[in-house]
Amino acid sequence: MMSSIPRLALASAGGFIDLVRHDSISRPRSRLGARYRTDRGGTYEVFRETIGDDGAPGEPAVLVVGFRLKVIGANRAAHWLFRRVCLLTTPFWSGFRGFRVKLWMIDQDSKNYLGIYQWAGEQNAQNYAEALSRVLRPLSTPESVWYDLYPRQDLDPFLATHTA
Repeated sequence: MMSSIPRLALASAGGFIDLVRHDSISRPRSRLGARYRTDRGGTYEVFRETIGDDGAPGEPAVLVVGFRLKVIGANRAAHWLFRRVCLLTTPFWSGFRGFRVKLWMIDQDSKNYLGIYQWAGEQNAQNYAEALSRVLRPLSTPESVWYDLYPRQDLDPFLATHTA
């Protein structure tokens, strides 16, 4: 049985508090503006990066999640605002077990959004992807929510093969 989204979000918020308390979460700026392409097409630019380490064991896994928000369409001001306020969601996903890195990205042409993540443990990445998909589907245009999971893959080599 799948856990409820509010329960998962609350558990993640607790994990986020632990990350903050142990100084294990940060927002580096070194990848800002970097551009990557996906195996499904599209070129995305990094507008934020978040790094955390809860110490959970597991082989690395890369998760790529894409979506297009239906409420904001092509409105430039709404996209500008979304890219700033989405930071407020950090406690509700960064505390998931095994979270390591999230690159927040946008395709400037299509206005589709992308997250490229590093996880410790394929199952941790899968659990997060399933929960996130359940949240994104009602907020996104039909059929725009997707994800690809790359088990036993480190983020840096993955990005090196997807540089735009």
